[in-house]
Amino acid sequence: MKSTFTQKVKEEIGRHIKKNYEADLSKASFDKLEIKKDLRVKFLKCGMLYDPNNAHHLEFRFKNLKVANTTLKELYIYGIPGKISVNEEKNTAVVYIGDAPNVMAMMKVLGCSETLNTYKKVYDYKKKAKDTNRKVNFETANIKRTTDAALEQVRLVNKLIKKKKLESLDSDLRIVVRARMKYQRVSMSELAEKIGITKSALNHRFIKIRKVLGEL
Repeated sequence: MKSTFTQKVKEEIGRHIKKNYEADLSKASFDKLEIKKDLRVKFLKCGMLYDPNNAHHLEFRFKNLKVANTTLKELYIYGIPGKISVNEEKNTAVVYIGDAPNVMAMMKVLGCSETLNTYKKVYDYKKKAKDTNRKVNFETANIKRTTDAALEQVRLVNKLIKKKKLESLDSDLRIVVRARMKYQRVSMSELAEKIGITKSALNHRFIKIRKVLGEL
């Protein structure tokens, strides 16, 4: 079943071929114009544009490998890197574009500005949602790393207490221990700031604590 987007493109191509052929003559070289016209006719006959909510994919499905290879070359003339997939059992050759920027470039070549605008809105919305999701995942991962690091340091302090080794620590290490127990959930950077040292220095002191406990 043809997608709604496929139908919209074909409707626009139909209108464009009927009404704007002479306008194209003023904007393109004759050779490029013929290629553009050829691509439009091919899409009308055997083209398909997937719904961008599901996938970014535009294709031409041919029964003739020679025509498929010619189409691939036509795409390259417009700077669109298409690909070809041959199914010998079904005797078909599919020329396809599988990424959003080039699909939209192809739609521009076909002259489907209305469908392109709709497509781009979907693409921009999905991209924004993806970027937001990536940001949330990044922040969540940072929170987890911060929490894990803090819990590990609290574990070290509790182990020091259990082994009664707090008093054997020098003053710098005791400051770190007291600060971590007071601020058990803050990040390394925040804890270092509260103590008045660098994060690197704080990390170095926890390395010393691990050595005291025989963990290094």
